Amino acid sequence: MSNVPIFFSQGARWVRADFHLHTKADREFGYDGDDRDFVKEYVAALVSADIRVGVVANHNKFRYHEFKALRKRARKEDILLLPGVELSVQDGANGIHTIVVFNGDEWLANDTEYINSFLGVVFEGTTSTQYESSNKRTSTNLLETIRKLEGNEKDFFLVFAHVEAPNGLWHELKGGRLEALGENDLFRRRTLGFQKVRTHDRGKCCRVQVQQWLGDAYPAEVEGSDPKAVDQIGRGEKSWLKIGDYSFNAVKYALLDHKHRLARELPQHDHSHIQSVSFEGGLLDGQTIQLSPELNTLIGIRGSGKSAIVETIRYALDIPIGERSVDGTYKSDLVRYVLGSGGIVTVHARNREGKQYEVRRINGESPEVYIDGSIQPGVSISDTVLFRPVYFGQQDLSAVGKDFETELVEKLMARDLAAIRSEIRDQHDRVTAGVERLRKIADTQTRGLELESKRQELEHRLAFYRKHGIEEKLDKQIGFDADQRKCRRIASLVTSLLHDLDNLVQQYEDDVNSHPAYVSKYNRAFFREYFVIYDSLQQSFGHIKTALRSGGVIAFELQAKAEEFNKLQAGLREEFARMSRELHAELKTADVGEEVTPDGYRQLHRELAEIVETLRILKEEADSRTQLQDRLLSDLAVLERLYRDEFRKIRNRLTEINETSTVFKIKSEFAQDKEAMVQYMQDIFRGSGLWGTTHRKVAEKFDSFAEMYRDTDKMRAVAGDSFELFSSFFAKNLKDLLAWQVPNLFTVEYRGRELKRHSLGQRASALMLFILNQRNSDVVLIDQPEDDLDNQTICEDVVGLVRQLKERNMGTQFVLATHNANFPVLGDAEQVVSCLFVDDMIRPTTGGIDRREIQRNVVDIMEGGDEAFRQRQRRYDIWTSKDS
Repeated sequence: MSNVPIFFSQGARWVRADFHLHTKADREFGYDGDDRDFVKEYVAALVSADIRVGVVANHNKFRYHEFKALRKRARKEDILLLPGVELSVQDGANGIHTIVVFNGDEWLANDTEYINSFLGVVFEGTTSTQYESSNKRTSTNLLETIRKLEGNEKDFFLVFAHVEAPNGLWHELKGGRLEALGENDLFRRRTLGFQKVRTHDRGKCCRVQVQQWLGDAYPAEVEGSDPKAVDQIGRGEKSWLKIGDYSFNAVKYALLDHKHRLARELPQHDHSHIQSVSFEGGLLDGQTIQLSPELNTLIGIRGSGKSAIVETIRYALDIPIGERSVDGTYKSDLVRYVLGSGGIVTVHARNREGKQYEVRRINGESPEVYIDGSIQPGVSISDTVLFRPVYFGQQDLSAVGKDFETELVEKLMARDLAAIRSEIRDQHDRVTAGVERLRKIADTQTRGLELESKRQELEHRLAFYRKHGIEEKLDKQIGFDADQRKCRRIASLVTSLLHDLDNLVQQYEDDVNSHPAYVSKYNRAFFREYFVIYDSLQQSFGHIKTALRSGGVIAFELQAKAEEFNKLQAGLREEFARMSRELHAELKTADVGEEVTPDGYRQLHRELAEIVETLRILKEEADSRTQLQDRLLSDLAVLERLYRDEFRKIRNRLTEINETSTVFKIKSEFAQDKEAMVQYMQDIFRGSGLWGTTHRKVAEKFDSFAEMYRDTDKMRAVAGDSFELFSSFFAKNLKDLLAWQVPNLFTVEYRGRELKRHSLGQRASALMLFILNQRNSDVVLIDQPEDDLDNQTICEDVVGLVRQLKERNMGTQFVLATHNANFPVLGDAEQVVSCLFVDDMIRPTTGGIDRREIQRNVVDIMEGGDEAFRQRQRRYDIWTSKDS
């Protein structure tokens, strides 16, 4: 990691700056305390006023030893003091008060008196006692003074004090002369600040008028307290600078880019964001990467590890890659490789309420949320820790083609749909299990023989592991895995039981309760006696409801008990991870082969346990075909209800998203992607001899395969002469068909036109702009989006939007891996993570874009052609000093 001050460990931050400070060395500054306490009291006043950047500028005077003592103590309080002088320049009617801010590293090098030597030059013909003790004006005018300064070949800039007051630049020069200065290169290059601008459009020499005279030479408007005593330090209005380093160059950089790096009010970051990411084990072992709440860019040559960092953050936060991702396997393998066996990634985050969280994930395990070191079961990362983080991978923009609309919705909503998707998966499992049980009735014996053979094979492979002593060393982990599976099986049993009871109650409750209200016109006495008997049935039904409620209580108690086990196991996870790393290292040293790993043994052991359990279930299978059929139809009804519940959530969220954009809309239709349905049938029935026209006729008349399964008569009518063949293949592929969800149909429109009708580049650009402009996500992770974007789009549209979002304080954290220098440079990245892969480790260096070390890395590393370089040239000129 680079030598970044702790205050700037998360990149550039807003700090209060005072550009007009005096000390007791100034004739107008009163101090009657003990001289030995002055430095301590002065710096304490800076701390009290929250000033972190100050310019010490006494009238016509610079006292090096006083400044040196103040600067030394200020550094201990994370305060940067810059050396300066407030000159009364011989210009205008009464002289112009001009603050010269010096680069102390150059003007004070080796304890030299370059500043006082300069004062002797501009006050030629007078002694230091004469010009230091009065408001004597320099012997040079403004432009001559700047030339004398430049003659020292050391960096500096000018801030004009109280510009509207007597001795102020505006007051003394006014119109024609100011306009001429605005065209002078010396003045333009060196004038970086006007202090105490108070008027707007009032008077002959107001802000609006001066801005017209100076044009783009109009500098930053800054503040300074101009104190005459210690207790006046920090009084008056405030200036806030965004800087990433305590240096002259960082302050100068901020003033040159004052539109984005200067504020009159302190901007606040109330959105949730990642504060840092730490690693144990793997290629980033021992590293902690600090992140800014705003724009973070990860740079480096190809293979340096920048994408790996983005992917591990995504993995830690459990953000899905996306079912249609073209490189999903590569990304999953990359995470495993980077973290290594037993490796841990920890995300330190702050939520919208300011609460601190840790999200820890061991490689191959589920993420866990901690507060103050204590695990918090059931806490949602997306809802409670970081609000709706989204991720777009390296090839996601280039995959803007078939099905990308669905993939876009998936990325935007994956976390919101997690709960109902979990229910759908569980219900899928019930449906497929039901189909499987029906099939097993016919081939249970064959299936049993297959599983027995598989069991023997696994036992043989496990014996090979035992030979290397792995079983004994992992016995405790294996035991905990077995206990956890048992808890899950019991929970699944209880859930299924309560689910079935609840379905039974819901299915019959209204009907059961409605019958006693019946009034017979001719047989009232009979029905009174009839319903007395029926009342016993109602009471029995009530007992079922009572049992259901009791079961719910029991399920809750079981869950609470299971949580005790989870906490016990969680307490041992790091121990297990450490053991896995150590054992992996032993096996690697022993050279037993790459296939012999701790994780491999645990996986085989889990597979064996599942097979043993399945064999037990097969032996106990006793359901009749009729019972299984009824159960399957009931499960299909529940599954279809869950599909509709899922769609309602999607539709509601898309409504929110559409309301935030005037040019980008996403429309939705439930289960209407009939082309996907036809294609699925063609794939499933390949080789059947069925014509495509049959598939299309079926897709037009049915909304799901479950509907086909239920309504054989309708299916016969639609399929016609092809019914028998269709029915035969349908039965053979029943499990796949019933488990397949007809996709919802999404249409993305950009500027009133379907996005797919735009060119690939336009689509990628539109999608990128849409991603960045999402107000519904606090954290956006993007890996190398530039492959499908031209430099003009990046500069004018994408980076421009990032700057706008930051200016409007829209509350989004960006973590962006990139090869394109426009993102960190023109995007004015608050934090740059420069990655280097060396000695089989990823070595990140961090810092704001205004740090010289980071600037050198950007120039050395980043890619870009002549066109991009020309657009970056202005910023590079800011960075490059004459001696670099």
